[in-house]
Amino acid sequence: MKSKLQKFSSFFILCLLAAVLSVPAYAQKPNWIPVAELLLGSMGNADARQMTEVMNRCTALNMTLSALTAQDSPDLSAGYESQALQLVQNGIMIAMNTEKMLTGIEPDIETLSVLAIDAVKEMLGVYNQWLEDNYTMAGSYFNNDLEIEMKGCELATKFIVQMSPR
Repeated sequence: MKSKLQKFSSFFILCLLAAVLSVPAYAQKPNWIPVAELLLGSMGNADARQMTEVMNRCTALNMTLSALTAQDSPDLSAGYESQALQLVQNGIMIAMNTEKMLTGIEPDIETLSVLAIDAVKEMLGVYNQWLEDNYTMAGSYFNNDLEIEMKGCELATKFIVQMSPR
């Protein structure tokens, strides 16, 4: 089952990377609960919805960073893309397990994947605009809030790596 999910996710990661620069504009800093807070809250409460949001947001952030670093640092860009793939796969697996637990029916991987990819695409637009606004306002893509978001996603990535079967 994982290989089917990996193939499907790999295809969509490439689509997401292509879409990162063509997404709609949003306000400067999103009015989101910080990733680290969502991550810690979802683990403490076993909240699959929050954990899925963490996976989707961190997928989008990693894809944004991959596109941002692609020209100057292809290896770093590939690392971000690899993390994004792990995160989106994990998010889809969480959604699958949650749906199966709630309904008792084996969920449709393709439908759940499309839903995840749609959520990630929307978040790509938010992150892209956030970076652009930071650059316009301060001459740097990064600010303290974005760096905190990145640290939260680093924690999420470490978490899924530790939880993955070896």
